[in-house]
Amino acid sequence: MKGTTKRIINFRFDRYEDTENKLKKLAAKGLFLEECGSLLWTFRKGEPKKLKYTVTYFSEGSVFNPDITDNQQTYFDYAKAAGWNFVTQLNQMQIFCSEADNPIPFETDEKEKFNNIKRCMKKSFIPSMFMIILIFILNMFLQFNSFQRDPIDFLSDTSRLFSVSMMLVGTIYLMYSLLDYFAWCKRSERSIANGGGCAESNNTIHKIVDTLFMIFIFGFAGYILFHIAFETGWIILLFIAQMPILTFVFLTSIKYLKRKKVSAVKNKVISVTLLTIVTFAYIAFIMIFVMKFGFNTDNGSDYRTVSWPVNAAHNREYKLYNDDIPLTCEDLYGEIDYDYYSYEEKKDSTLFLSKSVYRQDSLPAKNSPPEIEYEILETQFDFIYQLSKEHLLKIPEWRDNTGFESVDNEAFGTKEAYQRYYVDNPTGEYILLFDNKIIVLNMEKPVTAEQVKIIKEKLQI
Repeated sequence: MKGTTKRIINFRFDRYEDTENKLKKLAAKGLFLEECGSLLWTFRKGEPKKLKYTVTYFSEGSVFNPDITDNQQTYFDYAKAAGWNFVTQLNQMQIFCSEADNPIPFETDEKEKFNNIKRCMKKSFIPSMFMIILIFILNMFLQFNSFQRDPIDFLSDTSRLFSVSMMLVGTIYLMYSLLDYFAWCKRSERSIANGGGCAESNNTIHKIVDTLFMIFIFGFAGYILFHIAFETGWIILLFIAQMPILTFVFLTSIKYLKRKKVSAVKNKVISVTLLTIVTFAYIAFIMIFVMKFGFNTDNGSDYRTVSWPVNAAHNREYKLYNDDIPLTCEDLYGEIDYDYYSYEEKKDSTLFLSKSVYRQDSLPAKNSPPEIEYEILETQFDFIYQLSKEHLLKIPEWRDNTGFESVDNEAFGTKEAYQRYYVDNPTGEYILLFDNKIIVLNMEKPVTAEQVKIIKEKLQI
């Protein structure tokens, strides 16, 4: 609508005075509150007025109520008699306004007001905060499992690091909000016991924390848009979409049950139960998706598609990439008469490390030509270097009769070098440790002295 506008209002029950002052200032600019939302509030545009607002709490109010209760209506009538006009409500919060210079306050008992706030917080704010924290923790647990499986992939993936950062910052912010509220309760209890009113909030600290949090959230949103648009990191959408999807399911359930005139208690039980089920189902879906497909996305390189027989009855489509990789099988073995090689390069870089993976693959066949794969890791911190080394040298328990053995450092000019053995036979898999990088080399056969010279020249080591 042309006559309305949306504003972000970061509302807290214990900061009602901040809300009253903000609404007063907006009215003086010609913006009048019409509807409250969880974050976005709707304002009607008009001629500036001098209005006073008051925020009150009524524990019977609830988003689950099919209608305004009789006691709420009596409360609204009482406020109107005192000169206050009802504007809107959000759960247990009601907002009234008055054009009078000195309107009659209709909440004069500070202890009752404080108790109302506590009842309302226990009814909606605190449970919802704990629910969101639980969702974030469950997601971070999923990410931690992914980190344990492959710390190198995890620490080189910007999408996952930003996703974890968002959830971690969100969890810290929500926990701060809860602790701040409990501290405010203690201060208010002492103030009321000494004959005063509810304690004032520390606006300076709140504004700093809220501003930093909003900067991070909007900065993160901007990064996601950039990443999706230019780096095809679409996999992160699974995590980004989680909160909107859960919110949509929850609110849709509430609205549907309200239309059916279901009681507030039944509405709450059904909607919260549905939210819990959908939350665990969505997390299970993400876990299955990650385990099956990983976090890898198309690297954006040019490729051609070929149809290749897997067996006598079936063909399969394969992508053959044509990236310029520094070391090829042709360099190591000479000219190879084969038209179906795939040359693929993939690079990932974060604050912790950069990972470059190069592959030269042939199509599956009995007498397929040689293949090669190598990975170059450059770490920014020593502890990441050590973590990467430990992960690369670790052999899964289920892989018997295999392990890494130290080999001569002088051949590759390394500070440490390891070759993988199967039983007592050397393989073509090497881990080469330099001062500032690690190279993982995977060939079909152990390298020769001549091939070592070529590898050092092509990989500039």
